[in-house]
Amino acid sequence: MNEIKWNDRFNIGIETIDKAHRRLFSIVNKLIMLNEDSTKQRHACHEGIKYFQSYTLKHFSEEEEYMRSINYDNYVTHKALHDNMRDHILPTLERELEQQKYSVESVQH
Repeated sequence: MNEIKWNDRFNIGIETIDKAHRRLFSIVNKLIMLNEDSTKQRHACHEGIKYFQSYTLKHFSEEEEYMRSINYDNYVTHKALHDNMRDHILPTLERELEQQKYSVESVQH
C-alpha cells in the first residue's frame, strides 16, 4: 500500500497546527507500514489506531483552543467537523478494523 504524502499546500501558516497535521500524516504512514508485516500486523495496528485516536483528540483540543483564542470566524463549523470525526468516524473505523481483523483492505480504507 502506498504512503500518504504531505503537501505544503496543506499548511495553514500556524506552525504548531501545521506540525500536528504533519504528525497525523506520519502516524497514518506508520500504520500503513506496520500493516505490511503480517507477523506484527494485528497488534501493531490495534495499538497504532489507539495512538492515532489519542493524538487526534489532543490535536483537536489544542486546535479548538487556538481557534477560540483568535475568535476564528468558522469555529463552530470546524468544531462540528472535529466532533463528527471523534464521535462517528473514528469509532466506525476502529470497529471496522477490529471486525476485519486489521486486514490490508480495512487499513487501506
